[in-house]
Amino acid sequence: MSKNDSEIILKPQISIGLPVYNGEKLLRKSLDSILSQTFSDFELIISDNASSDLTPDICKEYLKRDKRIRYVRQKKNLGVHGNYFFLVNEAKCKYFLWVASDDYLDPNYLDENLKILIKNENIVSSVGKVKPFGPKDIGLDPSTIETAQYPKFLQPYIRKNRRRKMLDTDPVFGSLDKKIRIFLKVTKSLRRWYGIHRTEQLRQCIIYKPFINVEVSIFLNLLKLGDFHECNNTFLHEFDEGISSRGVINAAKVSQHNFFGILFPFHPFNFWCLKNLGLKQVLKNSDTLLLLNLGGEFALAVDLFLKFKQFFSKKY
Repeated sequence: MSKNDSEIILKPQISIGLPVYNGEKLLRKSLDSILSQTFSDFELIISDNASSDLTPDICKEYLKRDKRIRYVRQKKNLGVHGNYFFLVNEAKCKYFLWVASDDYLDPNYLDENLKILIKNENIVSSVGKVKPFGPKDIGLDPSTIETAQYPKFLQPYIRKNRRRKMLDTDPVFGSLDKKIRIFLKVTKSLRRWYGIHRTEQLRQCIIYKPFINVEVSIFLNLLKLGDFHECNNTFLHEFDEGISSRGVINAAKVSQHNFFGILFPFHPFNFWCLKNLGLKQVLKNSDTLLLLNLGGEFALAVDLFLKFKQFFSKKY
């Protein structure tokens, strides 16, 4: 960071929210990457979602080591979304980011994204580029990771497609119509979720009733308040076998969908878009929304195939 950049940053602080549930395998790597950031003026809030593995012991070990950490162990599991939203409401600082317990950051991640937000009041969210990694990349046995066991002929396609979608942190700016179009067309996953955001603006945009793609809806709300930036000189290293790799049926259950919402995974998101963006925007973006829904039905068909295969293999 240059001298001028150092003078700009002076006192602003960042709240980092780390939600975790049974994260013992990768939690240390994530925590080490946070605590070794070149920008050190932050608070780290860990919300342990009633873990049953060694997660609490690891958190307490790091709590003793660093005074910037605040550790909260939930008495009961809040659900995935509930744990994330708990953290943003606990944040005390002007800027906020979530870090997943199975991801890790480049040492300059906070520094580079924060500079962008401080210098540009029109930008409400800044995220680094994404480098996906898998279990083998860090010496983990893939069989110990809970994930959907896809047929061998589908594995290369699904892995390649998932990794391609993990790279969609493109900048989004311009008129609101243009921003909505770019965001829906380009952003197909949750990477933007792990940027640095302006805390108060983000809180205004939270949707507390979960559904598949609620994260996209939250950031469509945030786009009304400003632009999105992508930093090309720092990376978020994202684990590509996380909760989103466990199939659309699991995602629907985590998102508290009813039976209809499981059969049509993106129906709640479609309804949200119609209600909050309006019919005009839905029609303008009907091509992207159609592809999204077709992708959801394909994912459902694959999930059902896996479940039938598992059922018959046990029975016979």
